Amino acid sequence: MNNNIKLVAIDLDGTLLNSDKKVSRKNIETIRKLREKNVLVTIATGRPVAGFSWILDDLSLFADDDYSITNTGSLIIKNKDKSDISKEVLSMDDYFKLKNIINENLQIGIYNKYNLYSNSKKINKHFAFESEILKMPIEKFDESNKNQSVDRISITGDGEILDHFEKTYNEELLKTYQTVRNVPEVFEVLNKKADKGQALKRLCSYLNIDLKDTLTIGDSNNDKTMLSISGLSATCNNGRESVKEMVDVVSDYSNDQDGVSDILEKIFFEK
Repeated sequence: MNNNIKLVAIDLDGTLLNSDKKVSRKNIETIRKLREKNVLVTIATGRPVAGFSWILDDLSLFADDDYSITNTGSLIIKNKDKSDISKEVLSMDDYFKLKNIINENLQIGIYNKYNLYSNSKKINKHFAFESEILKMPIEKFDESNKNQSVDRISITGDGEILDHFEKTYNEELLKTYQTVRNVPEVFEVLNKKADKGQALKRLCSYLNIDLKDTLTIGDSNNDKTMLSISGLSATCNNGRESVKEMVDVVSDYSNDQDGVSDILEKIFFEK
């Protein structure tokens, strides 16, 4: 498949990572081969950088022109030194606003660059699972520090309770924020300018790359904004049906079968 792709943005969970939350050897080898062709590879993830830094190590993405879209577009970082090149985050006021509308069956989690916070007396299993997957301990949040950073917020709870919360509040919240729900137990709240698509636009502007010269690969709801604006879009075979319907390329292989490698091989290396 002939193309002029200069940048590839790849989601992690459900896409580049397999069910064991690891990058397969085959995916690593194909990405390294792509970098040798001087095609930029950008990780585009909901995770904070502390929740995937070892993956950057696996992929050797530490050149001067290696960047990552993190915290669902809240931050774009330079991989080499973890400095921010774009920041669209929330505030303490946003935290208190959301804290005031949740009920006792829901919990707020705060995601920052290197920290995961909660002030709940007993952490629910949904946020505890996030902590385990990200390999980030849950810390106590200092509500008295008005300058405390809040990159993004997740509201966690059982699916039916979050269904009711979303039905009650989402329309009003969308006037001020971005919201996204990748799994039934997590309702994500972001700065209005923070999603993977808007972050990709900012990164391309920073790098002087036209969006039509980008490929995006993702599987779920929080990937749709970037999949919809890139020059070429793709998903592995395990992607949501709504994602499969909107992308240009659907691999025959899942994230457990090196689907990303399959996509990249077809687009960049098959004659």
